[in-house]
Amino acid sequence: MVNCIAGKAALGLLALLFVVGAAFGYAEGKANAAESYSLALTSPPPEEKTQSSFNPSHLYLDNGTNSVVATSGSITITAETSAVQVVDSIGITFYVQKWNGSAWETIGSGSTTGGNQLIRYNNSVNKSVTAGYYYRARTIHWVIENGTYEEGERLSNAVLGQ
Repeated sequence: MVNCIAGKAALGLLALLFVVGAAFGYAEGKANAAESYSLALTSPPPEEKTQSSFNPSHLYLDNGTNSVVATSGSITITAETSAVQVVDSIGITFYVQKWNGSAWETIGSGSTTGGNQLIRYNNSVNKSVTAGYYYRARTIHWVIENGTYEEGERLSNAVLGQ
């Protein structure tokens, strides 16, 4: 009986330590999030769902994706365009956008072409940025087949430049 009571006490102590540890971890995570926002030079952009505009009646353009990652002094945008079949030409136009505190402004752009006779094309671009500002990618995904040009647009989530 004494061993049973001691065992329950030990189990209770372990549960208490787990709860206290989890609370400290949660508080530390909140502090780190607050610290990263304190490094921002503008208010964060409004929360918005990642946007896109792809016409479902396209004959050749299937989809496009993008992502943006911030590292020290730069951001890297990775994107991919896919077609429903092998096409004459496929590519991506990259736009880097910076949040100025009230609107997104384009600070850089470039276009990459995957060439011809491809069904899928991906590429990345790297752009030097100023720490403390929010950035996002706007990518135009396009294909050309038999003289028909089709495009769609993707907007990424915002990241804070480091």
